[in-house]
Amino acid sequence: MADRESQNKRSEKEPKKDRRNMGIKSSRYRTGKEPPYPGRSNARGRREYYRKKEAQRKKRAKKRAAVFFTVLAILATVAIVAVFIFRGCSAQNSRGEKTETIAETQPATIAPYTPVTKELPELEDSGEDGYTDGGLYIRNSAGYDIFKGDEKSALIYSGAIAEFRKTLGDDINVYNMVVPNHTAYGLPDSVLDDIGTNAQRDNTTVIYSNYGEMVIPVDVFNEIGEKRNDYIFYNTDNRWTSLGAYQAYTAFAKVAGLEPLDLASLKKHTIKDYLGSYVASTDNEDLKSNPDTISYYDIPGKYKCTVIERNADGTISPEAKSTEMYKTEFDEDEDKLDVFIHGDNPLFVVDNEDKNDGNKLLVVKDTFGSAIVPFLASGYDEVHVIDFRYYDGSVKDYCNKKGIKNVLFLNGIMSANSAAQVNKMKELFS
Repeated sequence: MADRESQNKRSEKEPKKDRRNMGIKSSRYRTGKEPPYPGRSNARGRREYYRKKEAQRKKRAKKRAAVFFTVLAILATVAIVAVFIFRGCSAQNSRGEKTETIAETQPATIAPYTPVTKELPELEDSGEDGYTDGGLYIRNSAGYDIFKGDEKSALIYSGAIAEFRKTLGDDINVYNMVVPNHTAYGLPDSVLDDIGTNAQRDNTTVIYSNYGEMVIPVDVFNEIGEKRNDYIFYNTDNRWTSLGAYQAYTAFAKVAGLEPLDLASLKKHTIKDYLGSYVASTDNEDLKSNPDTISYYDIPGKYKCTVIERNADGTISPEAKSTEMYKTEFDEDEDKLDVFIHGDNPLFVVDNEDKNDGNKLLVVKDTFGSAIVPFLASGYDEVHVIDFRYYDGSVKDYCNKKGIKNVLFLNGIMSANSAAQVNKMKELFS
């Protein structure tokens, strides 16, 4: 009995001894759960346990971070793709591709150009019937070009000018002037409808509306139209007279901050009995019976001019030569409208010796630009004139070399709506 009681006492004490040796105080042992760090002392076991827990926590954190940055990268990629798609659509619109309306081509933050609405003088009209000859409309012994430009061709030109602006850079002021032709002013509305010519006012509005604030529009429609009953276009040629060019010059002076010359105060010279390009192309007798008079004016000041000439055989002179503002002596077969800055040459430069302020203007032009240059010369230190049809070089490099900060694109409406002419201009910016 004594031995059995002694054994029972020892068996009751042994479990307590085992629990103490294992360092377990909680009830986990009694619930049948395995100890968290078996076979180790309390301190060492705890360190091992928490080390493993921390390693697991870091591993889970790395996984969460990887997922987060993956999602972020996907979202960023989607955003970039969306931006490029948006810009691509805008670029398509500025080039005139897939454009249904003028409004669709406008950036959301820039209001479209709104032309000034002005009632032009009523046209003095004899009511005479006209007829077509060689693609021209002849009426009252004067020739008129039939204009077929449309919104698409206007958008192509506008997009090209906007691209030229980007190429030239933000430190250069870029102006654009599109000159309507005689048809827009010299024929009554009933005749315009009959001959199928498109509205030039609508066309120039599309052009001026579609490069936003990047390019400064010089809208000359009203200024020229105010003189529609005066001699602003030739009868036998497609170009404007000095009066037409002067009216456009006053519009540019207003936009550019210049004080315009007073035409009435200038001394006038004339060349009579001029028969222009319409006669050359049609040999029309009515046109021959109504020859033109060319007028040009002395511009106050002292000017030194140089020209790189386009020769009669189409070759270009290798060097610039000194010359005068106006060409006053002509061979029998020469075009007397070359009186203005010697006609259409690759490069003509006017140095106003009365000014030395560094304010320089480059005119990139077709044939309409020649007659306006003498007026412009009075307001600038230098005026440089490039005829894009004959000049071979980079306009941007030329501006950088000469320190030019003002560029005026000046084209007749027929050139502005001609894909061939626009592509020729692009060669100067490629």
